[in-house]
Amino acid sequence: MNLQSLLGSPDQYLQSFDQTDAVLFEMDRDAYARSIFLDRRITAKNMNYRRTPVPELLAGVDAAPETAPISYIFHIAHCGSTLLARALDLKEQNLVLREPYILRQLGVDAANSGGADFERKVRLARVLLGRRYTQSEPVIVKANVPVNFMIASLMDPQAQQPAIFLHYGLEDYLLAILRSPMHRNWVQHVSNELAPGIEKLTGPRNGAESEPIAAARLWLTQMLQFEAALAAYPQARSLSAEALFETPKPVLAAAFELFGQPQSAETIEAIVASDLFSRYSKDPRHQFDNAQRIERREKLKVELAAELQAGRAWVRARAGGLRARLAKPLVGEGAELLA
Repeated sequence: MNLQSLLGSPDQYLQSFDQTDAVLFEMDRDAYARSIFLDRRITAKNMNYRRTPVPELLAGVDAAPETAPISYIFHIAHCGSTLLARALDLKEQNLVLREPYILRQLGVDAANSGGADFERKVRLARVLLGRRYTQSEPVIVKANVPVNFMIASLMDPQAQQPAIFLHYGLEDYLLAILRSPMHRNWVQHVSNELAPGIEKLTGPRNGAESEPIAAARLWLTQMLQFEAALAAYPQARSLSAEALFETPKPVLAAAFELFGQPQSAETIEAIVASDLFSRYSKDPRHQFDNAQRIERREKLKVELAAELQAGRAWVRARAGGLRARLAKPLVGEGAELLA
């Protein structure tokens, strides 16, 4: 299999790199729509994947035509990105790709100073992620945390691409990350995985860090990455997660507009009235809405008061140049970062 044979359709999806092999799954519109994530949780049309040598695909990457612009959702994790990406998913009108695992792999490489053929692999990923079923429809890619370490590699080739930078202020981020043992394990794991890139922006770690400090450091790293990207790319917009949760209709309307796919008020109303906003977006089997989120947040503020203070103190000692709010909000004024 060569790259040219894959360019005509998104039906063969490059899911991951496995050493010297590329792993591909057979997909269709329905498979993309039902795959809440495109990592190991993918629900392909056919789960019997195939392999092809990565060098065979890279051999054609330099001659491959540039993809049409891709719309990106960059985010800091646990801040509503899955809800946003699913709300923007109109199966017959666009193609929404939620957390492509190849981008995560490349993001980890980027945080660790790249690797063999890094930029060519990024171009391969962009070319294949940019395929669409009809040329007029947008492709929307929701990234994940490691991808924040390679924003420039994705955006620089077409700097006019639209992008949303979804985020929390520090306190809400700490509440989201410290709320359970699973989330605490996640922040320690990803902080170790991305340590060189994190330390490049926020200074060296002095041994193992507590969970609130690790979370605070990761938050500050990503705010610095987002500040730089918002300054660099004309169609980049910041988005407060609170705005998405509290006022989803204007947020969705503005996001569709930014991504070149404006929708009627009736369509927006139907999306917000659907069970998407009353279910846990990562696992729709569970009921979860904004009122429950607020109730949980207020309870956690009391339970985690000491750890919140530790995280705030760490950031305030190191964030002298950080803006009060991220620039270029999609709607409203944006979140207060250090309120």
